Amino acid sequence: MLFTSMILLAASLVSASPVARQLAPVCSPNFEGVAVSVTNSAREWGITSASVGADVISPTSDLQTSDFRFEQRGQPSVSYTIKTISNNDLVVAVRPDATLELASIDSSDIAQEWNVLCDNCSTDISLIKGAPVSFGCNITSVATGYCVQIGAQKEDAMFLAPCNGKDSQNFDFWTAPAA
Repeated sequence: MLFTSMILLAASLVSASPVARQLAPVCSPNFEGVAVSVTNSAREWGITSASVGADVISPTSDLQTSDFRFEQRGQPSVSYTIKTISNNDLVVAVRPDATLELASIDSSDIAQEWNVLCDNCSTDISLIKGAPVSFGCNITSVATGYCVQIGAQKEDAMFLAPCNGKDSQNFDFWTAPAA
């Protein structure tokens, strides 16, 4: 009887763990002010230019430079402003058509506010060089609750869509290699 109970418990843990992990992100990263690359498989977030109205795109990944800084907006509810490294006054925002663009920073604009929930978050991110610091992450708009998704082509603007758990909405954060 004890043996049968242990087998049933082990089977339920094995079958339940992957599903629970996919459905329930467990952490919001503390980026500690560190610049990061945001990747999705072989593609990395980028911008068409460092100017207001420029598209946020996902060209091929190189992970040699970090392009964005995720700055926490407050406690107890953690949300973020996503700034470009090339111009600290430009942030990622949502256009009315749900595509992502760069905009001038406006702390009162909810279209510039983001949630990040990950399966795993490292601590002491500022000490990690050239490695993933958080992975299995969904980035959602505070305004809509929709997930950021990469476009079909690397030059397509990224956009918001209902969260569906697909790889196109799953991101990892990397720090740049040591200089």
